Amino acid sequence: MSDRRDFFKKIGLIGLSGIATKLVSNEQLQALETLGQEGISSLPFTLPALPYAYNALEPFIDEQTMIIHHTKHHQAYVNKCNEIKSTDMDYQVDDITKCRQFDPSSKGKSILRNNLGGHVNHTLFWTLLKPNKEANPNLPAGKLAEAINKDFKSFDDFKKLFSEKATKHFGSGWCWLVLRNNTLVIETTENQENPFMRASVVDNDTVKVIMALDVWEHAYYLKYQNKRADYIANWWNVANWDKAAELFNSK
Repeated sequence: MSDRRDFFKKIGLIGLSGIATKLVSNEQLQALETLGQEGISSLPFTLPALPYAYNALEPFIDEQTMIIHHTKHHQAYVNKCNEIKSTDMDYQVDDITKCRQFDPSSKGKSILRNNLGGHVNHTLFWTLLKPNKEANPNLPAGKLAEAINKDFKSFDDFKKLFSEKATKHFGSGWCWLVLRNNTLVIETTENQENPFMRASVVDNDTVKVIMALDVWEHAYYLKYQNKRADYIANWWNVANWDKAAELFNSK
């Protein structure tokens, strides 16, 4: 247990290993490490720099949205994470073998789940966006393209299904392309949860996140108002499939 405790502390994913009723497998630890390796570190948590300028995703995602999203919303998650005392973090690690869901009546658990989830999800999300001034989206290639064609028949079929799920997701949350048990699937999660928080992870699933889309209103409302479908349609132009392929091909 001590090795796992050190691992979760190291990459800042203590709360994201929750919902376990038994110790997670080595494969699941590797999957969590893949999700968290993009700048998540031990306490204190810090806001990662964007790999591009705030206006680089124009005209599809506007500069003002990116500034607020990164320096206000993501920074708020980082600040909250750093308010949690180290003793509380230890408690969370000890507790992952006892609970399938974080108890919503526990303030400490709720803060950790929401804010550490927000930090991890956004840190990955920034890397899955790529500047592109023209309306000619970057497309998957190589083994990832082959897998999409195998599991969804074609990229167009995948794009349609992903867009539908992201658009119809009720309330705040995320839409994910996930490699689960060697099959690509589309999943949505509420608030700042991610596929590693799902109870099925404890049933010997292997999970790897390939693509992520933030569908919280703060990700698009300044430019698109209530038109989430328009935001999603334009997001395809800046989706970073090179990074997605890197995640797909990682061991």
